[in-house]
Amino acid sequence: MIRVNGPHSGIGLTQVMAGKPRGHDLRQKPDAVWYLVAIALLCALLAYLLWMPLELQVDSAQSLVCLKVGNLARASLEPDPEQGICLHVRAGFRDFYWGAADFRKATGKKTKGRQKARRRKNREFTAQKALRLLRSFQVRHFSWDLDTGNPALNARLYPVFYLLDQTRGGFRVNFCDHNRLALRIVNRPIRVLRAIL
Repeated sequence: MIRVNGPHSGIGLTQVMAGKPRGHDLRQKPDAVWYLVAIALLCALLAYLLWMPLELQVDSAQSLVCLKVGNLARASLEPDPEQGICLHVRAGFRDFYWGAADFRKATGKKTKGRQKARRRKNREFTAQKALRLLRSFQVRHFSWDLDTGNPALNARLYPVFYLLDQTRGGFRVNFCDHNRLALRIVNRPIRVLRAIL
C-alpha cells in the first residue's frame, strides 16, 4: 500500500507512475538471465579444465602406457605390426593414430627459427621449476617385481629391495623370472601451472 499525503497527492502519484515505463524491466530480465547463465557455464568449464584429473598409467605386463586427461582425451602407446609402435589418441568420439614415420616427418619439417625459440624457452625453464613440477605429481600406485636372471645378484639386491619395500612399498625381488613395473601418477592442471609460474 502506497500512502501519499498532501493536496496534490493525486497529481504526484500520476507523475510517478507515468515516469516508469511498464514492461521495460521485464524485457531486460531475460537477457540478463541468459548472460548470467553463460557466465556461470564459462566459469564452470574453466574450473573443470583447471581441476580435472591428469592420470598416467604404466604397466609393463600389459604393455600399457596411457595418459588420461579427465574425460576429454586419452593417449596411449600401442604396438603396431608395421611400424612397431604407434600413438593412439582418443578425443571425444574420434580416434587418431600416429606412427613412427609420422613423427619423423613432423620433426624433419622444423625450421631453424623454431629451434632457436625453443632454445630460449629451455633456458628460461630452470632447475627449480623442473623440481617444483616433479613435486606437483603424486604417485598413487607403484609396484616393481624384478628378476635379473642371476641368482647371486638377486640375493644381493634382496636386502635393498626389502628395505625399500618396508619404507616405500612396491619393491620385490623374485627368483621366478617375473618382471613387472606398474605405475600410476596423478596431477591437476592447476598444480602444473602453479609449479611453472
